[in-house]
Amino acid sequence: MSSSSGRCQPGPRRGRLLIVEFIGTPGAGKTTLSNELVSSLQEDGIDASTIIGAARVHGHRTFAGQAIVPFTPRALRRAFLWELFYLLSTLHIAPFMLEHFRLTRFVLRTQLGRPIPMAARRRALYWFFQLAGRCRFLRATSRDREILVVDDGFLHRSVNLNASHVEKPDAYQVTAYVDLAPKPDLVVFTVADRDACERRIRERGVWPHRRHLSPAELSRYLRNAELVVGLAVQRARERGWTVVEVNNEDRGLDQVKRDLREAVGPLLAESSPRG
Repeated sequence: MSSSSGRCQPGPRRGRLLIVEFIGTPGAGKTTLSNELVSSLQEDGIDASTIIGAARVHGHRTFAGQAIVPFTPRALRRAFLWELFYLLSTLHIAPFMLEHFRLTRFVLRTQLGRPIPMAARRRALYWFFQLAGRCRFLRATSRDREILVVDDGFLHRSVNLNASHVEKPDAYQVTAYVDLAPKPDLVVFTVADRDACERRIRERGVWPHRRHLSPAELSRYLRNAELVVGLAVQRARERGWTVVEVNNEDRGLDQVKRDLREAVGPLLAESSPRG
């Protein structure tokens, strides 16, 4: 499988990369469904991947990958390609910041003013810029009609940048961020009741960086995250982004997978080889 990552622009490009981004309240099932979608597409011969799945393939496509991998012991190649991907993605952060100067300035300014600990703000910024660098690198090394499925792309970053258990989401701030964020080809809005999301999170284990939250604080975080998701999806629709909803509450996984397949139908037509 050869694939790619985030829709970053403009940057050098070798092909038309198609981007599917998931968004939803934490616990709605974005990661599970994005992986299921990739597996389903690959079974049909579609060149699809997640960011992690694309990382080593795209590292191998580079000059360094082509030059060094043949001389790397087989047991070390996966580790080498991951480190190469990490390094090259990091180098792409600065060009992304220049190309998206207004977005970068907005994110830095709004994060500095959040009423949360500095460590939490640093974490939000770190993962935003990691996404940015990975996006730009993977887009630069993409090939025509590849599909990237992202469970936590730029649109869903609005949650990490605006939601916590101590702050009420700022509608203007969320919509202004979406106005500046790179536009994907398709947004999959994963819908699930907040109580169901919270139950899933508790069953699988709360994320390490939020394990310090009390039950009431976790519930408040999820409520605020749900508000941010609603604002972000609304703004994406207002701006003409293609957004489809997939209900992931009490239905079986097979039904949800069928819904996903129908949602990406137009992209599949675009990604098919031209006759």
